[in-house]
Amino acid sequence: MKKIDTKNKTCIYLDQFVVSNLISGEDVLWIEIKNLLEVSHVNNKIFCPLSVEHILETAKKSLENAIEHDEYFRKLSDNYIFQNDPFLTSQLISSLIRKNKFTLNTFLKEASNMKMNEFYSDINKNNEIFDQSIKYKTSSQNELRKVINSKADKKTEAILYNTIKKLQVETFSNRLSEYIKLEKIHIRPDDYGEHQFPNWIDQLLFQLTYKHKFKEKQFKLLFNEFQKYGFDRIPSLDIKSSMEAYLAVKNKQENTADHIDLMRISSCLFSTDIFFTDKKRKFEICALQLDKKYKTKVFSGTPSDLIEFKNYLTNL
Repeated sequence: MKKIDTKNKTCIYLDQFVVSNLISGEDVLWIEIKNLLEVSHVNNKIFCPLSVEHILETAKKSLENAIEHDEYFRKLSDNYIFQNDPFLTSQLISSLIRKNKFTLNTFLKEASNMKMNEFYSDINKNNEIFDQSIKYKTSSQNELRKVINSKADKKTEAILYNTIKKLQVETFSNRLSEYIKLEKIHIRPDDYGEHQFPNWIDQLLFQLTYKHKFKEKQFKLLFNEFQKYGFDRIPSLDIKSSMEAYLAVKNKQENTADHIDLMRISSCLFSTDIFFTDKKRKFEICALQLDKKYKTKVFSGTPSDLIEFKNYLTNL
Protein backbone atom coordinates (compact mmCIF):
# COMPACT_ATOMS: atom_id res chain seq x y z
CA MET A 1 0.00 0.00 0.00
CA LYS A 2 1.21 3.48 -0.87
CA LYS A 3 1.84 5.61 2.19
CA ILE A 4 0.59 9.15 2.63
CA ASP A 5 2.69 11.40 0.42
CA THR A 6 3.03 15.04 1.45
CA LYS A 7 6.20 16.13 -0.31
CA ASN A 8 8.02 12.97 0.81
CA LYS A 9 7.55 13.70 4.52
CA THR A 10 7.57 10.78 6.95
CA CYS A 11 4.14 10.27 8.53
CA ILE A 12 4.35 9.41 12.24
CA TYR A 13 1.50 8.35 14.50
CA LEU A 14 2.15 9.50 18.07
CA ASP A 15 0.30 7.65 20.81
CA GLN A 16 -0.97 9.66 23.77
CA PHE A 17 1.80 8.41 26.07
CA VAL A 18 4.38 9.80 23.64
CA VAL A 19 2.92 13.31 23.74
CA SER A 20 2.70 13.16 27.54
CA ASN A 21 6.37 12.20 27.85
CA LEU A 22 7.46 14.82 25.33
CA ILE A 23 5.73 17.54 27.31
CA SER A 24 6.76 16.39 30.79
CA GLY A 25 10.47 17.00 30.12
CA GLU A 26 11.45 14.66 32.96
CA ASP A 27 13.60 12.17 31.06
CA VAL A 28 16.79 12.89 29.12
CA LEU A 29 15.98 10.46 26.30
CA TRP A 30 12.49 11.93 25.81
CA ILE A 31 13.97 15.44 25.81
CA GLU A 32 16.39 14.42 23.04
CA ILE A 33 13.55 12.86 21.03
CA LYS A 34 11.43 15.99 21.50
CA ASN A 35 14.19 18.20 20.15
CA LEU A 36 14.77 15.90 17.18
CA LEU A 37 11.05 15.74 16.38
CA GLU A 38 10.75 19.51 16.43
CA VAL A 39 13.83 20.03 14.26
CA SER A 40 12.67 17.36 11.80
CA HIS A 41 9.27 19.00 11.59
CA VAL A 42 10.69 22.48 11.03
CA ASN A 43 12.88 21.02 8.28
CA ASN A 44 9.78 19.51 6.60
CA LYS A 45 10.95 15.93 7.08
CA ILE A 46 8.06 14.66 9.23
CA PHE A 47 4.50 15.37 10.22
CA CYS A 48 2.36 13.80 12.94
CA PRO A 49 -1.38 13.98 12.19
CA LEU A 50 -3.89 14.18 15.02
CA SER A 51 -6.45 11.46 15.62
CA VAL A 52 -9.91 11.23 17.14
CA GLU A 53 -8.41 8.94 19.78
CA HIS A 54 -5.97 11.69 20.75
CA ILE A 55 -8.89 14.04 21.37
CA LEU A 56 -10.82 11.42 23.38
CA GLU A 57 -7.85 10.63 25.61
CA THR A 58 -6.53 14.18 25.99
CA ALA A 59 -9.91 15.42 27.16
CA LYS A 60 -9.67 13.06 30.16
CA LYS A 61 -6.85 15.19 31.57
CA SER A 62 -7.40 18.40 33.53
CA LEU A 63 -8.45 21.24 31.23
CA GLU A 64 -5.09 22.98 31.65
CA ASN A 65 -3.12 19.84 30.76
CA ALA A 66 -5.52 18.95 27.95
CA ILE A 67 -5.02 22.35 26.32
CA GLU A 68 -1.24 22.08 26.66
CA HIS A 69 -1.14 18.58 25.11
CA ASP A 70 -3.51 19.47 22.30
CA GLU A 71 -1.71 22.69 21.36
CA TYR A 72 1.66 20.96 21.28
CA PHE A 73 0.42 18.03 19.18
CA ARG A 74 -1.25 20.38 16.69
CA LYS A 75 2.10 22.07 16.00
CA LEU A 76 3.48 18.79 14.67
CA SER A 77 0.34 17.81 12.77
CA ASP A 78 0.45 20.24 9.83
CA ASN A 79 -3.22 20.70 10.73
CA TYR A 80 -4.12 17.20 9.55
CA ILE A 81 -6.24 14.63 11.38
CA PHE A 82 -6.73 10.99 10.42
CA GLN A 83 -10.06 10.05 8.86
CA ASN A 84 -12.09 7.73 11.07
CA ASP A 85 -14.80 5.17 10.40
CA PRO A 86 -17.14 4.94 8.64
CA PHE A 87 -15.68 7.64 6.37
CA LEU A 88 -12.27 6.00 6.04
CA THR A 89 -13.45 2.45 5.34
CA SER A 90 -16.12 3.58 2.88
CA GLN A 91 -13.46 5.56 1.00
CA LEU A 92 -11.12 2.57 0.94
CA ILE A 93 -13.91 0.36 -0.39
CA SER A 94 -14.90 2.92 -3.02
CA SER A 95 -11.30 3.31 -4.22
CA LEU A 96 -10.85 -0.47 -4.40
CA ILE A 97 -14.08 -1.19 -6.30
CA ARG A 98 -13.60 1.73 -8.70
CA LYS A 99 -9.86 1.07 -9.04
CA ASN A 100 -8.96 4.61 -8.03
CA LYS A 101 -5.61 5.54 -6.54
CA PHE A 102 -5.37 6.49 -2.90
CA THR A 103 -4.73 10.18 -2.24
CA LEU A 104 -3.91 12.21 0.84
CA ASN A 105 -7.65 12.86 1.26
CA THR A 106 -8.25 9.11 1.49
CA PHE A 107 -6.47 9.03 4.86
CA LEU A 108 -6.46 12.59 6.19
CA LYS A 109 -8.63 15.66 6.46
CA GLU A 110 -8.08 19.19 7.71
CA ALA A 111 -8.30 19.39 11.48
CA SER A 112 -10.97 21.55 13.06
CA ASN A 113 -9.82 24.94 14.33
CA MET A 114 -11.86 24.51 17.51
CA LYS A 115 -9.76 24.76 20.67
CA MET A 116 -9.74 22.08 23.35
CA ASN A 117 -11.61 24.29 25.84
CA GLU A 118 -14.46 24.68 23.30
CA PHE A 119 -15.32 20.98 23.17
CA TYR A 120 -13.74 19.72 26.42
CA SER A 121 -17.04 19.29 28.31
CA ASP A 122 -18.88 17.65 25.41
CA ILE A 123 -16.04 15.21 24.73
CA ASN A 124 -15.95 14.12 28.36
CA LYS A 125 -19.70 13.49 28.33
CA ASN A 126 -19.22 11.35 25.24
CA ASN A 127 -16.31 9.58 26.95
CA GLU A 128 -18.62 8.60 29.81
CA ILE A 129 -21.23 7.24 27.38
CA PHE A 130 -18.58 5.37 25.41
CA ASP A 131 -17.09 3.86 28.59
CA GLN A 132 -20.49 2.74 29.92
CA SER A 133 -21.37 1.22 26.55
CA ILE A 134 -18.12 -0.70 26.11
CA LYS A 135 -18.34 -2.08 29.67
CA TYR A 136 -21.86 -3.31 28.94
CA LYS A 137 -20.90 -4.83 25.60
CA THR A 138 -17.79 -6.63 26.87
CA SER A 139 -19.01 -7.74 30.30
CA SER A 140 -20.56 -11.03 29.18
CA GLN A 141 -17.69 -12.01 26.87
CA ASN A 142 -15.12 -11.14 29.56
CA GLU A 143 -16.93 -13.36 32.06
CA LEU A 144 -17.05 -16.18 29.51
CA ARG A 145 -13.34 -15.83 28.81
CA LYS A 146 -12.61 -16.03 32.55
CA VAL A 147 -14.49 -19.32 32.73
CA ILE A 148 -12.84 -20.76 29.64
CA ASN A 149 -9.38 -19.39 30.41
CA SER A 150 -7.71 -22.23 28.56
CA LYS A 151 -4.82 -22.19 26.16
CA ALA A 152 -5.18 -24.07 22.91
CA ASP A 153 -2.25 -25.39 20.88
CA LYS A 154 -1.08 -23.27 17.95
CA LYS A 155 -2.86 -25.39 15.34
CA THR A 156 -6.19 -25.06 17.14
CA GLU A 157 -5.62 -21.33 17.66
CA ALA A 158 -5.00 -20.90 13.93
CA ILE A 159 -8.22 -22.72 13.08
CA LEU A 160 -10.22 -20.64 15.56
CA TYR A 161 -8.60 -17.41 14.34
CA ASN A 162 -9.43 -18.09 10.68
CA THR A 163 -12.95 -19.21 11.59
CA ILE A 164 -13.66 -15.97 13.48
CA LYS A 165 -12.35 -13.88 10.59
CA LYS A 166 -14.51 -15.80 8.11
CA LEU A 167 -17.56 -15.28 10.31
CA GLN A 168 -16.90 -11.54 10.35
CA VAL A 169 -16.78 -11.47 6.55
CA GLU A 170 -19.89 -13.65 6.38
CA THR A 171 -21.82 -11.27 8.66
CA PHE A 172 -20.97 -8.33 6.39
CA SER A 173 -21.69 -10.34 3.23
CA ASN A 174 -25.11 -11.43 4.50
CA ARG A 175 -26.10 -7.87 5.34
CA LEU A 176 -24.82 -6.68 1.95
CA SER A 177 -26.75 -9.43 0.15
CA GLU A 178 -29.91 -8.43 2.02
CA TYR A 179 -29.41 -4.79 1.03
CA ILE A 180 -28.93 -5.67 -2.64
CA LYS A 181 -32.11 -7.74 -2.58
CA LEU A 182 -34.28 -5.20 -0.74
CA GLU A 183 -32.78 -2.15 -2.48
CA LYS A 184 -33.21 0.01 0.60
CA ILE A 185 -31.08 0.77 3.64
CA HIS A 186 -32.28 0.81 7.24
CA ILE A 187 -29.69 1.71 9.85
CA ARG A 188 -30.40 -0.68 12.69
CA PRO A 189 -29.63 0.24 16.32
CA ASP A 190 -27.11 -1.86 18.24
CA ASP A 191 -27.88 -2.28 21.93
CA TYR A 192 -25.20 -1.10 24.37
CA GLY A 193 -27.19 -1.18 27.60
CA GLU A 194 -28.53 2.30 28.35
CA HIS A 195 -27.39 3.52 24.96
CA GLN A 196 -27.85 2.56 21.33
CA PHE A 197 -25.48 3.16 18.44
CA PRO A 198 -25.98 2.82 14.67
CA ASN A 199 -24.92 -0.60 13.38
CA TRP A 200 -21.44 -0.18 11.85
CA ILE A 201 -22.17 -2.26 8.72
CA ASP A 202 -25.31 -0.22 8.05
CA GLN A 203 -23.32 3.00 8.49
CA LEU A 204 -20.83 1.84 5.87
CA LEU A 205 -23.57 0.87 3.42
CA PHE A 206 -25.20 4.26 3.99
CA GLN A 207 -21.92 6.06 3.23
CA LEU A 208 -21.32 3.97 0.12
CA THR A 209 -24.84 4.67 -1.12
CA TYR A 210 -25.14 8.39 -0.49
CA LYS A 211 -21.59 9.72 -0.43
CA HIS A 212 -19.92 7.40 -2.92
CA LYS A 213 -23.00 6.90 -5.09
CA PHE A 214 -22.77 3.11 -5.17
CA LYS A 215 -25.42 1.39 -7.29
CA GLU A 216 -26.33 -2.28 -7.56
CA LYS A 217 -23.34 -2.93 -9.85
CA GLN A 218 -20.80 -1.63 -7.31
CA PHE A 219 -22.44 -3.45 -4.39
CA LYS A 220 -22.35 -6.72 -6.31
CA LEU A 221 -18.66 -6.15 -7.05
CA LEU A 222 -18.12 -5.59 -3.32
CA PHE A 223 -19.99 -8.81 -2.52
CA ASN A 224 -17.74 -10.69 -4.97
CA GLU A 225 -14.70 -9.04 -3.38
CA PHE A 226 -15.71 -10.42 0.02
CA GLN A 227 -16.31 -13.88 -1.42
CA LYS A 228 -12.89 -13.98 -3.07
CA TYR A 229 -10.62 -12.01 -0.76
CA GLY A 230 -12.54 -11.46 2.47
CA PHE A 231 -11.28 -8.24 4.09
CA ASP A 232 -7.68 -8.76 2.93
CA ARG A 233 -7.67 -5.87 0.45
CA ILE A 234 -9.50 -3.38 2.68
CA PRO A 235 -6.85 -2.41 5.26
CA SER A 236 -9.02 -0.96 8.02
CA LEU A 237 -11.36 -3.98 7.98
CA ASP A 238 -8.46 -6.39 7.68
CA ILE A 239 -6.66 -4.94 10.71
CA LYS A 240 -9.84 -4.59 12.80
CA SER A 241 -10.98 -8.17 12.14
CA SER A 242 -7.47 -9.54 12.69
CA MET A 243 -7.02 -7.81 16.06
CA GLU A 244 -10.50 -8.76 17.26
CA ALA A 245 -10.00 -12.40 16.26
CA TYR A 246 -6.62 -12.47 18.02
CA LEU A 247 -8.08 -11.12 21.27
CA ALA A 248 -10.90 -13.67 21.12
CA VAL A 249 -8.61 -16.65 20.44
CA LYS A 250 -6.23 -15.61 23.22
CA ASN A 251 -9.16 -15.16 25.65
CA LYS A 252 -8.04 -11.60 26.33
CA GLN A 253 -10.12 -9.43 28.65
CA GLU A 254 -11.31 -6.25 26.93
CA ASN A 255 -12.02 -2.77 28.26
CA THR A 256 -12.60 0.77 26.95
CA ALA A 257 -8.88 1.44 26.49
CA ASP A 258 -8.57 -1.70 24.36
CA HIS A 259 -11.34 -0.53 22.07
CA ILE A 260 -9.79 2.91 21.69
CA ASP A 261 -6.53 1.16 20.78
CA LEU A 262 -8.34 -0.97 18.17
CA MET A 263 -9.88 2.18 16.70
CA ARG A 264 -6.51 3.88 16.31
CA ILE A 265 -4.72 0.79 15.01
CA SER A 266 -7.34 -0.07 12.39
CA SER A 267 -7.58 3.54 11.19
CA CYS A 268 -3.95 4.64 11.25
CA LEU A 269 -1.48 1.73 11.20
CA PHE A 270 -1.59 0.95 7.48
CA SER A 271 -1.18 4.53 6.23
CA THR A 272 1.70 5.65 8.46
CA ASP A 273 5.43 5.12 8.14
CA ILE A 274 5.95 4.97 11.91
CA PHE A 275 3.32 3.96 14.46
CA PHE A 276 3.67 4.35 18.24
CA THR A 277 1.65 2.18 20.60
CA ASP A 278 2.16 0.48 23.95
CA LYS A 279 4.26 -2.66 24.42
CA LYS A 280 1.26 -5.03 24.55
CA ARG A 281 -0.30 -3.69 21.35
CA LYS A 282 3.05 -3.75 19.57
CA PHE A 283 3.45 -7.43 20.46
CA GLU A 284 -0.02 -8.21 19.08
CA ILE A 285 0.55 -6.24 15.86
CA CYS A 286 3.87 -7.95 15.26
CA ALA A 287 2.51 -11.40 16.19
CA LEU A 288 -0.08 -10.94 13.44
CA GLN A 289 2.67 -9.56 11.15
CA LEU A 290 0.51 -6.54 10.37
CA ASP A 291 3.61 -4.33 10.59
CA LYS A 292 5.24 -6.30 7.78
CA LYS A 293 2.07 -6.53 5.70
CA TYR A 294 1.59 -2.77 5.75
CA LYS A 295 5.28 -1.85 5.81
CA THR A 296 4.95 0.19 8.98
CA LYS A 297 7.64 0.44 11.64
CA VAL A 298 6.02 -0.02 15.07
CA PHE A 299 7.58 1.44 18.21
CA SER A 300 6.60 1.23 21.86
CA GLY A 301 7.91 3.11 24.90
CA THR A 302 10.65 0.61 25.80
CA PRO A 303 14.17 2.06 26.09
CA SER A 304 15.44 0.02 23.12
CA ASP A 305 12.59 1.24 20.91
CA LEU A 306 13.10 4.86 21.96
CA ILE A 307 16.82 4.69 21.23
CA GLU A 308 16.08 3.19 17.81
CA PHE A 309 13.56 5.94 17.10
CA LYS A 310 16.01 8.59 18.26
CA ASN A 311 18.64 7.20 15.87
CA TYR A 312 16.07 7.17 13.06
CA LEU A 313 15.32 10.87 13.58
CA THR A 314 19.01 11.69 13.83
CA ASN A 315 19.65 10.10 10.43
CA LEU A 316 16.70 11.65 8.60
